[in-house]
Amino acid sequence: MTRVATPVNFSLNLAEAAGPRASQVSRALIEAMAGGQISDGDRLPSTRTLALTFGLARSAVVSAYEELIAAGFLVARPGGHTFVEHGARAAALAGALGASLPPPAARQPGRASRIAYDLRPGLADTELISVRDWTRSMRLAAQPARAGDTGDPMPPSHEDLRRLLSGHLRRARALAADPADVFLFPSVTAALAAVAVVCDLTGGQVAFEDPGYTKARLALGGVGTRIRPVAVDEDGIRAQDLRAADRGVYVTPAHQFPLGGRMPAHRRAALLAWAESSGALVLEDDYDGEFRYGVPPLTPLRSMPAGAGRVVYFGTSAKVLSPALRLSWAVVPARYRDGMRQHLQRSGESFSGVSAALLAAYISTGALTRHQARAMRTYSARQARFVAACREMIPGVRPLGIEAGLHVVLTFRTRIDDVAAAERLAGSGLACTPLSAYYAEPLSAGRTGLVCGYSRLTETSARAAATVIARAVTGLT
Repeated sequence: MTRVATPVNFSLNLAEAAGPRASQVSRALIEAMAGGQISDGDRLPSTRTLALTFGLARSAVVSAYEELIAAGFLVARPGGHTFVEHGARAAALAGALGASLPPPAARQPGRASRIAYDLRPGLADTELISVRDWTRSMRLAAQPARAGDTGDPMPPSHEDLRRLLSGHLRRARALAADPADVFLFPSVTAALAAVAVVCDLTGGQVAFEDPGYTKARLALGGVGTRIRPVAVDEDGIRAQDLRAADRGVYVTPAHQFPLGGRMPAHRRAALLAWAESSGALVLEDDYDGEFRYGVPPLTPLRSMPAGAGRVVYFGTSAKVLSPALRLSWAVVPARYRDGMRQHLQRSGESFSGVSAALLAAYISTGALTRHQARAMRTYSARQARFVAACREMIPGVRPLGIEAGLHVVLTFRTRIDDVAAAERLAGSGLACTPLSAYYAEPLSAGRTGLVCGYSRLTETSARAAATVIARAVTGLT
C-alpha cells in the first residue's frame, strides 16, 4: 500500500519565539495543541514534511519531536508515525508549557556572549533527570477525566500532593508533618510573603542572616516586615545575637546561603530555646538540604522537639529538580492552618496544576527518590573535583561550605574586589556571583569571595574552570 504523507493543516507561531530553534518548535506545537489546532490522537506530519512547510532545519524538528515525546505530549508508534498523546491537549490547556524537560537556564544580561562554564549558584542540572521517569510522570499528570465526566482534565488533587510531600519529607529529611499543615506555592518567596502575613510578621522586625538570600530578604520586606541584618559566622546565626523585639528569624541551617555552614546541634537548640522564650517564629529555608557529602544528616529545626510549634519549614522543587516546575511548599505550625487556608482563598495565590500533578506522580512512582540518590552521587563527584582543582590552581584559596548543597564559596588569603573578579570572569566565559552581593550593605560586606555553583560543571571541566578563576583573581588578591 502506498504510504500517504500526513498534511500540515495547522500553523506554528515562531515569530516571537526565543531560544534554540528546537525549543521554539516544541513550544509552538504545544501552543497549537492549546489553541485546538492539534488534538489528542492526531497523527503529526513527518519531521521532513514539517521542516519543508515552515522552512526549518529537519534536525530542529526531530529534536522538538523527541523533546515532546520525552515530556509525554507525543508518542511514537510502529511504522514511523508520531501521534499526539492522549491527554496532551488537556495538559497544554492547563498550563504545562513549562512542564517539559526544562532547558538550561538562559544566559543573564551582561554576561559574555558565550558562557563556557556556568557556575551560577542555585541551578540544578536538569540533564540528570531520567527521561523515562519524567515521561511517565508527565503522562500520569495529563490523565483526562474519567468516562462519563465533562471531558475536562481532572484537577490535580492538592490533598494527594500534600500527603505525598509529607511522606517524602519524612523519608528524605526525617520531618514528620501533618499533610494538613503543608501548603503549596509557586515559589519560596511567595510562601515567605504569605507566612509573613498569616503569622503576623508584617510591621514587625525579622532578624535575617547577613550575608543571606537576597530574594527572601526582598520578599519579606515587600510585605512590610522590617529586616534586621544579623552577621553569621561559619556555623550560621547565633541565638545570642537575636533580640526580644525580633518577631521572627530567617535561617538556612542545612547549608547557610551563601557561606555554606551547617548549623551545629547546640546552636539549633539555642535558637529554638530563644524562639520559645520570646514567642518568636523561626523561618527555616531548607532550599538544598537534600544534598550532603560525607557527613551525617542534620535533621531540620522543624523536626526538633520545640520545632512543631515554633518553626515554619520551607522547601522547593527548584534545587531538587528544576525551577521550571515553579512549585514550593511551607509546613506551618498547626495553629496557623486555618489562617493560611483562608489567606490563600482570599489572595488567589495559585500554582500550576500540571506541575502539582507532575510532582505528585514523580513522588508516588519513586522517581524523586531515585533522582535524589543519582544527583547526590554526581554532585558529590563534581564538587570534589572542582574543589581539588581550585586548591591546586589558585594560591591562597579557601573553599567554604563543601559539606552540603550545590555551591561553594571561594575566599582568598587577602580581601579581593569580588565584583571586579566576577566581571573579569564573565568576560572570560565563566559565570559566578560575588559574595559581597548577598550582604544587606554590599559596599561594606564583611567578606568577599566568589560564589560558585558546581552542579552543572562536569568533572572533566573542573580544572579548566579553576584555571580561568586563577587568572581572573591574579592581581586582585
